[in-house]
Amino acid sequence: MLTASDYSNAVIATACWRAAKGELHSVMLAVCMVFKNRADAGWFDHDLYQNCVEWLVESPGDFPDTRDPEFRQMLARLDSVTSGLVPDRTGGAMYFCPKSQLPEKIAGQITTTIGNMVFIR
Repeated sequence: MLTASDYSNAVIATACWRAAKGELHSVMLAVCMVFKNRADAGWFDHDLYQNCVEWLVESPGDFPDTRDPEFRQMLARLDSVTSGLVPDRTGGAMYFCPKSQLPEKIAGQITTTIGNMVFIR
């Protein structure tokens, strides 16, 4: 039986996967930390799920293959990030961008780079 929590985690995981498609699960989890930072800052009524839904609406694309090992590892570790058990590896970042799409000038400070993803606050 699918619970509301399972559904929420699936939506959050889909957003993280889509944002960091082709990356290791650790990069996908770092993206989740950004969504969590946004929720903690009050974006979309302090709701992690709603932050991910809004991002998915703005960034349409395909869906993960649930057999993908990186997706499965990310999904298995997702609760540790969403519950705050894992420290924020992004340095409080509110935005992320693939290195290949990083503009020459950015509004904000690059906090870290994980895999091929740049995190910005």
